[in-house]
Amino acid sequence: MRLRRQLVLVSLLTLSLPWAGCQYIQEMESALRQGQVVALSATAQAVANRIASEPELLASVSGERWWEDPDEQLYVHRITAPMQLDGYDDDWRALAITPRYFSAEAEVGETLPTATPAESPVNVSLRLARKGNALLLFANVQDAHIQYHNPSIGQLASGDHLRLRTRLPNGERRDYVIRSGAPGDTLTFYRDNHQRIRQEHRIVGQWQEHAQGFQMEVQLPVSLIGEQLGVALVNARSTPLQPQWIGNIEADSEPPYWSGQSSALTRAVSVFTRDDLRLRVVSANQWLLADAGSLQPEVSYDPSAPEQNSDREDEQHGLIRWLYRVALGGEYLPPMGSYRATGHFSSAEIIRAQQGVNAQGWYQWGSQRVGRAAVPIVAPGGQIEAVVVAEQSSDKMLALTNSAFNRLFFYTLLATAITGLGLLSYASWLSFRIRRLSRAAESAIDDSGRIRDSFPQSRAADEVGDLTRSYGDLLSRLREYTEYLRTLSGKLSHELRTPLAVVRSSLDNLEHEALSEPARRFSQRAQDGSARLSNILNAMSSANRVEESIRHADFENFSLSSLVTSLGVAYNDMTPDKSVSVSVEPAAENATLYGSPDLLVQMMDKLVENAIDFCPVDGRIVLQLTATDRDWVLSIGNDGPLLPERMQGQLFDSLVSLRPPEHSQDTTHLGLGLHIVRLIVEFHEGHVIARNRSDLSGVEFEIYLPKRVHRER
Repeated sequence: MRLRRQLVLVSLLTLSLPWAGCQYIQEMESALRQGQVVALSATAQAVANRIASEPELLASVSGERWWEDPDEQLYVHRITAPMQLDGYDDDWRALAITPRYFSAEAEVGETLPTATPAESPVNVSLRLARKGNALLLFANVQDAHIQYHNPSIGQLASGDHLRLRTRLPNGERRDYVIRSGAPGDTLTFYRDNHQRIRQEHRIVGQWQEHAQGFQMEVQLPVSLIGEQLGVALVNARSTPLQPQWIGNIEADSEPPYWSGQSSALTRAVSVFTRDDLRLRVVSANQWLLADAGSLQPEVSYDPSAPEQNSDREDEQHGLIRWLYRVALGGEYLPPMGSYRATGHFSSAEIIRAQQGVNAQGWYQWGSQRVGRAAVPIVAPGGQIEAVVVAEQSSDKMLALTNSAFNRLFFYTLLATAITGLGLLSYASWLSFRIRRLSRAAESAIDDSGRIRDSFPQSRAADEVGDLTRSYGDLLSRLREYTEYLRTLSGKLSHELRTPLAVVRSSLDNLEHEALSEPARRFSQRAQDGSARLSNILNAMSSANRVEESIRHADFENFSLSSLVTSLGVAYNDMTPDKSVSVSVEPAAENATLYGSPDLLVQMMDKLVENAIDFCPVDGRIVLQLTATDRDWVLSIGNDGPLLPERMQGQLFDSLVSLRPPEHSQDTTHLGLGLHIVRLIVEFHEGHVIARNRSDLSGVEFEIYLPKRVHRER
């Protein structure tokens, strides 16, 4: 992996900063939420203390009416919307009041009349509401067979009718019979203390039919019902002597207490409300007795409302909102239900508060989080009469955390971008220095194996600078040692000539002495060894002389093509026994070169001599002169063994030879011939390459000589 990519990956560690920031914001949000529910508990406790300290308010939440089974009680909702008494449910659907359902199911041991397959049980749904001092009731009856009242029978109600049962302040139980002989207006009758039938004109209503049955809408003063109210549909289709009652009362049962919000209690609780705070009082049987204040609903975005949009300047974009929810919204919260539609309010906090424990909790309301605190209302006697519930959304708190998250997100992105850009720039600069050092190290040794003296020096005080200077010092020492090795042959040749001459003269004198046969044999061996040693010194001396002659050679313009052609003919004539043929391929015409023809002839002699030594019997040596855009290319190829791959770059070094032993039994080869070839080529500012042929039939040497002609002025 490249250094730049490694540092980029290291820069990703800066992403731990937003993680730590998110952890901090989560802790801050948790602390704020805890503080919010503590404040809600304090507010609810203040409301509970006031209700418990005022007898009238305490009386509105205490008593046996709040300990009954809530399934038997009817809840009366408070409304302010205008209502039209027409027998239709259009106005009721807009109120979003959940109806109470009752079905004609047989009690244990009771037998209902047999129904045909087309018949279905009678079902009744009731909705009750209070507007001012008027009580509104809407009954929807599903009955396949409607039976209207027949006035000729003389009964109080001979058909299907609605029965309202209440108990007056004087303790009298009274049943109001609401009947109709046809769709339209209803009539209400009751029996007085003397069992006389009386009509109640203050109770008015409308009867309308629909596809599944009929529905009635009734209005009456609240003063007529007192504190107890039972409602039932009396189905006349059942047995005439025992009609079927469908509702929260039976024929002889007591009317249960009805539930609803208290206006006095609501006014007392409203004193404690403020923006985005809702207070509720819940009875012991979990009916809603007071509801004050409201939660701030989630505002929808309207592009055509500038005054609305001005309040949303701090709203997050979609990506930031999603990141915020991912970072901080991992905790699951139960949804907060709607209790106004039924009037029955139950939750885990209320149940715990009824046990005498202050309880808190959090709920999800759309995209908002709502905190809830429940505190019991304790009477002076120590009895828990009701519960105060305080609710508040966390919008203001979330505004703080959202703002902090926005700033954290922005600054983290900025810090990450700056850090990443800085590390990327540093990595690029460091990579550039290392690549420059690598290129300098690769080019420190030229193609001929010599160490160049152009290694760059660095003044940087860091580790890369130290490494560069160490490389420079190492190459400088290697260059000095290589130069010493290059001159070693000349020094050895000079120093060994005198002792070698003494040895040879002594051996020559020894030949004139009378020697035994073994001694003469040893003397001859010494003569052969000294001769070979003399040849070695002569070869080293000749290399030094060639180097010296190269330095003083004169350049001239000459025809390179003519030189190659004439040399090819001469080499072919000088081949011993004609066992090897030397041929010249069509040479480049008009190949003129500015150089030393004598040195080039000496170079060709060395190469052809080397080719003849390695070329097998009946082999072929090919001379060819071609041209490139910048150079004349002189190639000399021969059949024969291939060059080892690892030795192709070292072939032109001094004292390097690849000749097998059978080629050097009678002659001494020190590898100086190809070394002289390289010296001559470099003197002409060219270069030489040795490689195997592409068809692996032999070896090929290519000499690249720059095209240049000296023009006299």
